[in-house]
Amino acid sequence: MKKTVYRILLGLGAFLMFFRFGGPALIYGTTGPGPFAEVWVEPGNTTSLLLDADLRFFGALMLGIGLVMIWLMREVEYGGTVLRIIAGAVLVGAVARIYALVQFGSAGMAGIVPIAVELLLPVALIVLQASVSRDTQSI
Repeated sequence: MKKTVYRILLGLGAFLMFFRFGGPALIYGTTGPGPFAEVWVEPGNTTSLLLDADLRFFGALMLGIGLVMIWLMREVEYGGTVLRIIAGAVLVGAVARIYALVQFGSAGMAGIVPIAVELLLPVALIVLQASVSRDTQSI
C-alpha cells in the first residue's frame, strides 16, 4: 500500500512538473497565455526579456525533474538520495515563497496553494520512501 501511495505522489509531482510548471514555462515563458504570463504583472509594467528567457530555461529543468520523478516511480526501493535532493530543493523553494509572502505580500490563492503543496508533498514523499526502503531491507 505504501508503495502505491508513494508512486501516486510521485506521479502527481511529475504531472505538476510537466503541465503546471515545466511545460507552460518552457513554451510560454512570461509572454504567452500560460500561468506565468504578464497578466500577473502590475498594470503598466512588463517583464524583462531576460526573465522570460530564464523562465523558459527553468521550465526545461522542471521537465527534467518530472522525468526523474517518473524514473523514481519504477525504482521505489532505491533512489532515496535523489528523492531527498529534489524534495529538499522543493522545500527550499517553499521557504523562499514564504519569505516573499512575508516581505512583499500575498499573491492570493495562486501563491498560497503552491506553498502548501511544496511543503506537504516533499515531506510525504521522503517519509514514504524511507518507509518503503526500510520494509525492503527487512525482507
